[in-house]
Amino acid sequence: MSVLPDFLFSFRHYLVGVIQDVLEARFEGKLHWAELKAECSEKGLPALRTMQRWCKSFGGEASRWLGAVQEVLAQQDSSSAWLDPQGEAPRAQSVAEALLGVSEYLLAWGKTQWAELGEYGRNERLCFLWLWGANRGLGRLV
Repeated sequence: MSVLPDFLFSFRHYLVGVIQDVLEARFEGKLHWAELKAECSEKGLPALRTMQRWCKSFGGEASRWLGAVQEVLAQQDSSSAWLDPQGEAPRAQSVAEALLGVSEYLLAWGKTQWAELGEYGRNERLCFLWLWGANRGLGRLV
């Protein structure tokens, strides 16, 4: 038995922060592949093909994960701005962008449930989403 630190995803060779940076740049920053490649190559980050696999995987799983997150928010925090039909959710241009957005609300809710999340900030939202979903049997996200 081994324990995987929360800054790593299982079966991934990059830190969660690196993967999150790529996903944010692609889905929230709306960078085109050429822009993303140029930005990441300056930082010594993964090859374009690797980043494309991450984004494809995240985009493919986003709908299922988004539904699970919205269900929990509706049960635990029905006043969440994310659930407002005139709020942030309708503004997302893709399900992947929506999942990244709602992950902040999930983390905020999680902080009210688990004191050990007190140090988690926006930069750890994907890490928390991954751990939360894995504990619910949602499977691989990226």
